[in-house]
Amino acid sequence: MASSNSTVTPSKLLHIDSIQTVAPGRMTKPGQSRRISVVAPVGLEILRSHLRIVLYYKKARESVLDVATRTRESLHAMMPDVPVLAGRLRRDSEGDGFWEVKFNDAGVRWVQASAEMTMSEFLESEERDGREAQLAYWVDVDQENPYYSALFYVQVTQFQGDGYSIGISCSVLLADPLFLTRFLKLWAQTHTQMLAHDQQTKNPIFHLSYFQRPGRLSRIKSTPLDSTPTKPITTTTILFKVARARVQGSPSYTKLATHCLKEVMQKMEGKTVANFSLIINDHAGELKVESCSTEGLAQSNETFNDAFSKVWWDELGIKDMAFSEANKPVHVSYHVVSPPDEGLVMVMLPSDREDSLDLIISTTIPKKI
Repeated sequence: MASSNSTVTPSKLLHIDSIQTVAPGRMTKPGQSRRISVVAPVGLEILRSHLRIVLYYKKARESVLDVATRTRESLHAMMPDVPVLAGRLRRDSEGDGFWEVKFNDAGVRWVQASAEMTMSEFLESEERDGREAQLAYWVDVDQENPYYSALFYVQVTQFQGDGYSIGISCSVLLADPLFLTRFLKLWAQTHTQMLAHDQQTKNPIFHLSYFQRPGRLSRIKSTPLDSTPTKPITTTTILFKVARARVQGSPSYTKLATHCLKEVMQKMEGKTVANFSLIINDHAGELKVESCSTEGLAQSNETFNDAFSKVWWDELGIKDMAFSEANKPVHVSYHVVSPPDEGLVMVMLPSDREDSLDLIISTTIPKKI
């Protein structure tokens, strides 16, 4: 029998080194919650939908393990100011069809990982977009027992030699792109202030190296990073800014949302969908979720003149998010993960602390094949 001299190149792995929970630094006041008003039952499509942001940083002077420990500590310190992010989803106890996010100190899932690949190699890969989900841990919300499912994940991944990434995954029932980017910028500001005023623990107890034996790395799981079949991104998301001062009359949020959907389906890179979910978020009170149909949308002749303009993700300001020594991201990716056969529209209202009356509307639909 002829022997083969060919060798199989081993896969480069992504290791999940630890999964922990970051609880708020102060106890949340009892009885707090955020109500979710739903017109139709909340289905798997909404429970699985989430935002994914991955920030890539060059290696700083301190080790990636130190960066992960310090950022974890600053997250712990500032979460009491945004208690919704530490909450869990449940059906309203009143039994009237509402849902709510209960502020219960359940915390954020914190994942630390390491990759057998340089950051440059990963960023230059032609299949990066299809494998980027491995850098932002996510588990779908359990439809039967949602109260036990985390809604917010942070993953710090150490690449070989040249950098690290911070991946964020967040349920759309918890935050929209505008709310999430504001939170991330607040987190970075809190972190830099704690560093400047020497407010972080000298010897933090949650440093990953304290839980590893020399020469015996303990890992939860390892998956191929370069040979796993890619999961191509099947949807596209466009952001619109709506200058309400230029809108004639008082159109409903549903009309504004369907106008954005029509623009994306007819003039951009999305394909036609029959149904879409609409989420209306005022960042203060009740979250509203509706199931809508696009029937009759093509025949709609309603125009809004120049009230609508396209917004780029970078305009939300997250590209300047630095945690140490003005080390800004070298690259940031944004993605709204939603069902491949339906649309998802999020209407984001300004908060009470803002002077602007402009709306931001995120429109996600399947890509044209």
